[in-house]
Amino acid sequence: MKPSRIAIMYDFDKTLCTKDMQEYTFIPSLGIKPLDFWNEATRLRKEENVDSVLSYMYLMKHEMDKANKPLTSSYLRKMAKNIELFDGVEEWFDRINEYGKKYGIIIEHYIISSGVKEIIDGSSIGKCFKKVYASEFYYDENGHAV
Repeated sequence: MKPSRIAIMYDFDKTLCTKDMQEYTFIPSLGIKPLDFWNEATRLRKEENVDSVLSYMYLMKHEMDKANKPLTSSYLRKMAKNIELFDGVEEWFDRINEYGKKYGIIIEHYIISSGVKEIIDGSSIGKCFKKVYASEFYYDENGHAV
């Protein structure tokens, strides 16, 4: 008999980690206060009538350009290093997987997030997910976000 599968979907920001993922390392690395960053993203969203995800991603790229730093996938993965997860999150995946195995059930974990996929992938729990559905930058032939 084929084992049963259960899929568990998670958000990331303020669900698995304590605040928005950009606030741990990315925004501080630019010398910006998180509230100022999000206020500017909101202003852009309203003034330009764009999606909120596109406005914060544009602002990430814009601020990196202003700082003369290339925005790359590897840079974003490094920005996950200081993410603070809620208590028990790191142990959760092994625990629930073992519980499922005990009953012949395969547990699959997925992320559905408006956050940045590369940051999620770089987090200490990035390897726990079968698939991460999140926002991604488009990179040019040099690996720089455009």
